[in-house]
Amino acid sequence: MTVLLLETAWLVPLYPLLASVLSLLWSPGLISRTGPRPCGYMNLLMVSLAFSHSVLALVTLHTNSRAGSQAIYRPITFGWSWLQTAGLRVGFDGLITEPALIAMVVITGLHVLVQIYAIAYLEMDWGWPRFFGSLSFFESGLCGLVLTDSLFFSYVILELLTLGTYLIVGTWYNQPLVVKGARDAFLTKRIGDLILLAGLVALLPLTGTWNFHGLQAWAANLSNNGQALPPTFQLILLALIAGPMGKCAQIPLHLWLDEAMESPLPSTVLRNSVVVVGGAWVLLRLEPLIELSPLVQSVLVVVGATTAVVGSLIALAQVDVKRALSFLVSSWLGQLFVAVGLGGISVADHLMLVYPLPMALMLMAIGAIVLSNVTQDLTQLGGLWSRRPLMGLAFLTGAAGLMALPPFGGFAALRELLTLVSASDHPTLLMGVVLLTNALVSAGLIRIFGQIWAGQRTAFTMRSPEGLWLLVLPTLALAGLVLHLPQLLVRNGVFALDPIPGWGPMAWPLLLSTLVGGGLSALFYLRPHPLAHLPSTLGGLQDWLAEDMQTERFYHRTVVALVVALAQASAWCDRTLVDGLSGATGAATLQGARRLSLTTSGRSQAYALTLVLGVLLMAAWLLARPAASATTALTTDVLSSLP
Repeated sequence: MTVLLLETAWLVPLYPLLASVLSLLWSPGLISRTGPRPCGYMNLLMVSLAFSHSVLALVTLHTNSRAGSQAIYRPITFGWSWLQTAGLRVGFDGLITEPALIAMVVITGLHVLVQIYAIAYLEMDWGWPRFFGSLSFFESGLCGLVLTDSLFFSYVILELLTLGTYLIVGTWYNQPLVVKGARDAFLTKRIGDLILLAGLVALLPLTGTWNFHGLQAWAANLSNNGQALPPTFQLILLALIAGPMGKCAQIPLHLWLDEAMESPLPSTVLRNSVVVVGGAWVLLRLEPLIELSPLVQSVLVVVGATTAVVGSLIALAQVDVKRALSFLVSSWLGQLFVAVGLGGISVADHLMLVYPLPMALMLMAIGAIVLSNVTQDLTQLGGLWSRRPLMGLAFLTGAAGLMALPPFGGFAALRELLTLVSASDHPTLLMGVVLLTNALVSAGLIRIFGQIWAGQRTAFTMRSPEGLWLLVLPTLALAGLVLHLPQLLVRNGVFALDPIPGWGPMAWPLLLSTLVGGGLSALFYLRPHPLAHLPSTLGGLQDWLAEDMQTERFYHRTVVALVVALAQASAWCDRTLVDGLSGATGAATLQGARRLSLTTSGRSQAYALTLVLGVLLMAAWLLARPAASATTALTTDVLSSLP
């Protein structure tokens, strides 16, 4: 029975997909007498089934010797053809592997906790069918993404996730900011998706396959035989990494995550913890191709390092707590891009593995505060340690999991990254980027904690009781998982226990950067310090950072202005040239018809004369054609006979 659960793990995405489809029964009011709440419970039940199936499949993999060896050395495959014509086959080919099962356990497990959390968070909301159906749609897409072995269907699923982002960000669609956030998030992600589509269409003629394992074999064959790269291969790879850049909110496609904060906070938990990692998953699958191009590797390092530093700097100046955490998401994933660019796949895997749980925990703790205090403005919060200690401890646990603070998982992964960059071609620069990013991320997390739980109480925090048990229970359960995550990783051989999880070369500089960044932030924010807001003599640096370095205004003045100018030029051409030409032609035709109508006299003699003249003209033309042809042939013969 357990082996059967492993072999049928491809059913896991279908449970939440079914729940998402059934949610439509409540959304238009087909089932109205029950109210919207049964829809949420039905989604929770189906998500729990998906989680149970994933866990049992993973346990079977690790405990059943026959099934485990088969899945590790000869992965279970499944698939079906979607399109097959003229030598082209497009099908959904999937693999049930250990990384895929671990990813599905994390995805479905977080969804179970978040859906329990959302039942309390949206207790008085009537939009349950749309919201819970969208959450289940997200889960189905993510599970399908980790199972598929096809780059084409990875693109299709990423497109569906973009649609899901639009729907879920627009949950409260009667608010103008929500409509703008949903639209901007959709359009920004679509840019990366369209470039990715162009890349994968151009890739097929070169490689003959869209399957990741087929691409790996093609890259290995090219490398082993010493063959030169195709001329357009660099451009194709640059197009392929544009999709993951957009999904992971990397510069310059990073604004969508900030705009998506207008959605209800439970969806923010999932989007900032597991949805953004979907792009990183695809990027890691493309690593065999990326290794062939030093240019693309350099682009990944530059983009990742820039996003890591800039994102953490912007997060330090944000007033909205959700936006501050969203920029920290971009910063953390920027370090993952650096690892991929340097060829450190195992390091990137570990960064992706330790990231989702701590980030989800911090957002769940923040959500409990935002819900009861009716604000997410950091300047309006403070002094909550005496009233909300459980959520404060949960936030600190999540922060410790992301900072380089032993023995938590984030320390081990970042220590591996620092060791990787120390062996690169530019060790000093990249080590400085990693250490500075870690210090800034630590400072940003301590700043958020200080402005919410430390300091003096405000009018918003004077009365702040602990939330409903459905908020507290999943948050504390997730805190326990984050605390035990290093032990789980050590037990499964991910990190070595020497003397604490992940300790090794470059550990002391990394720990020192955490203490410096977190310590300075604690000095400024645990007890409010005048330097917490920079003086105006510095030219409004903090305000400039708070406005995302005027990135949106820059885009409006460049990209948007260019698109608007092209649209206006196209409208002028359409109005003046196309419509003008067609209108003038039509007017001339009507005028000619009007003049021709004047020749209609009703006299049969005139009509007969016209027919006779037409016949004579056509006969003359037919007689003239052979003579002209003969003259041309004679001229050709004379010219050819000349010496």
